[in-house]
Amino acid sequence: MATPSFSNNKNYFVSLEEALKLSKTIKIPTFEEKLPIENTLHRVLINDIYSKINDPPFNNSSMDGYAVIYSDTITATENEPIELEIIGTLPAGETPNEKLTSGFAIKIMTGAPIPDGADSIIMVEKTKKTNNKVLLYSPSFPNYIRIKGENLSKNELIFKKGTYLTPREIGLLATMGFSEVSVIKQLKISIISTGDELIAPGKELLPGQIYESNSYVLEGLIKEMGHIPIRHNSVSDTIDDLREELDKASNISDLIITSGGVSMGDFDLVRKIMEEEGNILFWRIKIKPGSPPLFGKWNNTPIFGLPGNPVSSHVVFQILINPWLKFITNANGPTPKIVKAKLLENINLKKEYINFSRVIVENTGTEMIAYTTTHQGSGNLHSLTTSNALTILPYNEKGTKDQIIDVLLL
Repeated sequence: MATPSFSNNKNYFVSLEEALKLSKTIKIPTFEEKLPIENTLHRVLINDIYSKINDPPFNNSSMDGYAVIYSDTITATENEPIELEIIGTLPAGETPNEKLTSGFAIKIMTGAPIPDGADSIIMVEKTKKTNNKVLLYSPSFPNYIRIKGENLSKNELIFKKGTYLTPREIGLLATMGFSEVSVIKQLKISIISTGDELIAPGKELLPGQIYESNSYVLEGLIKEMGHIPIRHNSVSDTIDDLREELDKASNISDLIITSGGVSMGDFDLVRKIMEEEGNILFWRIKIKPGSPPLFGKWNNTPIFGLPGNPVSSHVVFQILINPWLKFITNANGPTPKIVKAKLLENINLKKEYINFSRVIVENTGTEMIAYTTTHQGSGNLHSLTTSNALTILPYNEKGTKDQIIDVLLL
């Protein structure tokens, strides 16, 4: 059923908080798949993960050196070394078969199990070997022994469901003995850029044309979240062409993201077709840049209509689509970090909006500072590549020099 036109209806012009709340009223089903851990980068765990093992599984040496009895070594100095007899060598991967007693040492490699009787390690750099004897020029170190289970305990809860898998988590899965895990099946997300002026990179620009870039940015952001982007060809400014592409996307995708065509102009056809033939929950948000996005359904498929300006498109994805995708998949990442920083300049703000200006954030050693590097036009994608954060300046904040503000690290 078509939604009535609301181009001048302020009830659909919502705050960011309202937009986030409304977006969560539309859900889609998710499914499970089991994958080898090497194929799970940027994926989301569907179950809690408990360690299969103790880590380390046995007491072992953290140094190349000698396994000794600490009381034999406490008087050792550079000038008066202690001499011990070497009774064996223990490489990593072998099981010790001798018990250590006072007056003796066993040469040991990093990762090798600690032999019975030994309670400390002296690193090889603090020793000198002569035939079957070793001179110790320092007391040994009990803390050079890695204790069984000091990192992980068997059956300990390590990852909660919803954990977003980075190389660190995948490495720990391998450490615990997992060769495969169950994750959320990737969502298929269609990306449709609109506008007669858009042409693909690599072609020659004619007067009035620009290279289409938003779909490439959105494709990368979607991949970063662990899902499958489907980039459609740019759509010309005709209702029929747009309808055809939206229908195609709704048949093959879990979510549609459009770029451009959501503002108030005569050729903003995404807004127009959604008013007349789609279903809209909200249109326009009190944020800068990126105020005209819409959200609703096309043929029962959720759709985010993003502004065509590249900075606006990027910002809206980060603050609106990213949280929605995490909500749908119960994911706890990726989550950009928010820190405090001091503004080094005044920033021109739009009243009653949340302002996301592009800034560089640096740690001076005594404080975090934030400053702009280029002009803040929403068409200036270069400003995102020369910045590493967005300001979060709430409604009616001033954004004045020396003010401590929240910034979202990118």
